[in-house]
Amino acid sequence: MNESTSVTRRDFLVTAGAGLTTAVLLRPISAAAAEAKPPATFVPVKIPDWVRSVTRMAFVTPGEIDHAAELGVQVCHGNAVWPYFPLRRDGGGLSPADRKLMKEIVERCHRQGMKYCLGLPPFPSVACVKAHPEWRTRPDLTDASLKVEPLEDNLGTRLGCNNGPWGDYLIDVCVELVEDFGIDGYSFDGNYHPSICYCAACQASYQQDRGQPLPSRVNLDDIPYREYLAWRGERLEQHYSRLQQRLKAQNPDAVVMSWTVNAGRYGHYLHSPRAMPTRMNQLFDLPMQEWWLDETNFGASVAPAFGAAYSRAVAGDRPAASEAYLMSRGNPYGTDSFPKHERITRSLLGLTNGSVSAESLGWPGHQASIQSVFDEIKLREKSIIGASPLPWAAMLVSEQTRQFYAYRDIADRFLPHVFGTFRVAIEEHFPLTLINDWDIADSTGAAALTNFKVLILPAAAALSDQQVMAIREFVRAGGGLVATGESSLCDELGRPRPDFALADLFGVSYRGRPAAPNQRETLDANFAITVDEAYWRQRVGAATLTWTDSSVWDDPTLKELVPSRSATFKGPQVLVTEPQDSEVIARMVPAGSTQPAIPAVIARTFGAGRVAYLPAGLDAAMWSYSYPYQRRMLTRLIQWAAGDGAFPIRIEAPKCVQTTFWSRRGPSGTQTIIHFFNGLNTTANHGLPAVDVPLREETVPIHGIKVHLGKGPNRQLFVEPGHQVPKMVDDDGRVIELLPLEIHQMLILD
Repeated sequence: MNESTSVTRRDFLVTAGAGLTTAVLLRPISAAAAEAKPPATFVPVKIPDWVRSVTRMAFVTPGEIDHAAELGVQVCHGNAVWPYFPLRRDGGGLSPADRKLMKEIVERCHRQGMKYCLGLPPFPSVACVKAHPEWRTRPDLTDASLKVEPLEDNLGTRLGCNNGPWGDYLIDVCVELVEDFGIDGYSFDGNYHPSICYCAACQASYQQDRGQPLPSRVNLDDIPYREYLAWRGERLEQHYSRLQQRLKAQNPDAVVMSWTVNAGRYGHYLHSPRAMPTRMNQLFDLPMQEWWLDETNFGASVAPAFGAAYSRAVAGDRPAASEAYLMSRGNPYGTDSFPKHERITRSLLGLTNGSVSAESLGWPGHQASIQSVFDEIKLREKSIIGASPLPWAAMLVSEQTRQFYAYRDIADRFLPHVFGTFRVAIEEHFPLTLINDWDIADSTGAAALTNFKVLILPAAAALSDQQVMAIREFVRAGGGLVATGESSLCDELGRPRPDFALADLFGVSYRGRPAAPNQRETLDANFAITVDEAYWRQRVGAATLTWTDSSVWDDPTLKELVPSRSATFKGPQVLVTEPQDSEVIARMVPAGSTQPAIPAVIARTFGAGRVAYLPAGLDAAMWSYSYPYQRRMLTRLIQWAAGDGAFPIRIEAPKCVQTTFWSRRGPSGTQTIIHFFNGLNTTANHGLPAVDVPLREETVPIHGIKVHLGKGPNRQLFVEPGHQVPKMVDDDGRVIELLPLEIHQMLILD
């Protein structure tokens, strides 16, 4: 490669209909950047058919490809080369050694029926940066970043801005590699957007699009910065749209199976400002997440299961992958004493929640266990390919609420609400489909909800006017709504409204939050000596919750748990105006308050639909301070709002069993597929709770799981793997008993 050769930027206009590219005359950076406006509407990438049948992927080195084929891998991912400079067509390209390596890797994969996706680090080379220092990201308005010496061993000195010439150059490299070597696709560990960039291209394009200069600093408290972050996300989406158009014009089956940073990993939920918009996952043919179950990801909780389900949701109910990391403990990381059984369990948990298995051959000492994982996947894959979540209850996981409303404390103001509701669905065994802001963000929003009986808004504070209209029409037409906390109090950028936008549905107006008590409770003297300030901080938000003798609470389990209809509650609380007395089915008295009880749960009708609004955040409490009564109350509210009562299929199983519900076209028509996952951990809670990680070494089979099928025609039933017929418990075949559940099985209703 000639390190001294420079290359000028090429702009490409893509003819959308024919997928052809046309070179245009070179122009100054500012004019070229300003021309490339974000698309008027967002269009997800159309993925090739072969992607939908992928169930087994692996991350390999060049020397492991033959072994991957023996294991039954369908798609190999691996790093082999870096972006070169200049382009091959300009006299550059890969070195002879790298060309030989790439040719051998791709040919070896293809000979054995596997696809090869190149893990291409999205960083300009030292030679590229020396020729074009202005292609890098620019974190401030000084020239300091332009003068930084690019170093081979310091990626921080070579961060390219994909909104400028570097983005187009990287696309050119990707297209050349597909053309030269037949690469099937790419993954990028990076290639997102910075918190802010003042490079010439960013300044020019923002001025062109928004008619104003870039914000002066990174600060989510400032509305102009939130507007910039939304714009920068659109620009990143445009970059990936151009990449996909160029790749698929070269080869319609070429893909981007890339790492995502906001689709299910706990640490990514906390990352702010975000590095990519959530809907950009739909510009990947198959997004992948690093699925950590160690203590940094709350691996003994419902968070990992939620993460796998959420990655599927943000992909638009298309394939998404979770690579289960084999870390026994974090900081320091290691695979010491990691049970083979746990690797299988993690992979089947991902499968239960709709996630494709992605495994690494590189975990030290654990190469053999990957065969067991893929063997289990193969036994099940015919029943998971082409399946979609069975609609009944939908829960909005609002990214705009996370980023523009809860950004100061995401772990407290956002995650507990969604995790708590998800936990209820797991433990009560009803289908819960995760949906996104864009699913109800346009004129088709109300129509998109019609498949569901009930919509759940877990403190979804940041809603656009279009979303509010869609929700209102859904309920008016007969849909159910369960909303908590400050849902609809802000617009899509987190700007406060004077009242709930859904106040007409809730039947109340917003009045703020209860004040903290002025006095602390008196403690026993022997106990008080052990108390510090952390003790008192943890008790903020306590209240006494009392509910009426409403038919909504007509539940034997709830009556047994709390026969007095009064219990301790700890969670987020909102003050609202007084609704009609008949609509208040629970009230609360905040700790230390001398005021009358305030509304905690409101149940009312709106149009043909039903609305349950909870000023008391029972959903968040289910994650952070749960009592069993809260689970039953939330379940009853969801059932009541659904109108027809409980989901027609009732599962009788312990709460450690997660069930997910799917539908697919089978050989003889539509199939309903119910996954059963045994989450029992025989060493759970034996260690320090803050770092309790599942390292399951054994299975305790669960017997006696029953499925009540409800009304409807008789169906052919069988259990996979093994195509076994379950036991009929009653004469008319409406109740069946599953075989003992080891880790995972599926009931197929054909």
